[in-house]
Amino acid sequence: MCGRFVMKDSQKKVMSDFQIQHSEVLLEPRYNISPSQDIPVIVQQDGIRRLENRQWGLIPFWSKTPKPMINARSETASEKPAFRQAFKKRRCLIPASGFFEWAKEDGEKQPYFIFLKDKSSMAFAGLWEEWSAPDGKIVKTCAILTVEANSFLKFIHHRMPVILKPANGMHWLDPNRTESSLKNLLIPIDPEYMEAWKVTKQVNIPSFDKPDCIERLD
Repeated sequence: MCGRFVMKDSQKKVMSDFQIQHSEVLLEPRYNISPSQDIPVIVQQDGIRRLENRQWGLIPFWSKTPKPMINARSETASEKPAFRQAFKKRRCLIPASGFFEWAKEDGEKQPYFIFLKDKSSMAFAGLWEEWSAPDGKIVKTCAILTVEANSFLKFIHHRMPVILKPANGMHWLDPNRTESSLKNLLIPIDPEYMEAWKVTKQVNIPSFDKPDCIERLD
């Protein structure tokens, strides 16, 4: 799964690399993004790519009682009632600079920061929805797609987010893509691209959002 991540790239870099034409978000570095928070997402509507905020935790549009889901399994997302309409019509990218995962070591959970070696732009494949609350408020939500971990990450966790570089990200947003071509994008990223190191257990605290979150432990 993916339950915490980092987004510290500049607004200029994200806008340029993902060819975003309009932004409703002022990006600031965030080092410990947690479920239920608003997060920046890239959506494409009427041929225009926009950077907007969505609440992390997808609520299906038909849901009577909100039970937010932060992740969707890529293997079944196109079939599950909670995700299949979003898979067809409401795909998004979630820009990120890395993410956290926890490995069991000596009977305790040790957090790792996982990122791309070359620090190039990346985004998670995501799905978004709009849910009408009982008071009439429209709640915009999203989830991150996950896949089986690659050989690099398996020693930490058995699942990982679907990581897309900008070129593949454009394909993911393309409304004219067939289901089979979309599924071809939902694979583990090449392990050669990845790096990881142990970080402070203070990342376990959602309110702890500082550069210290990604500092390497000796």
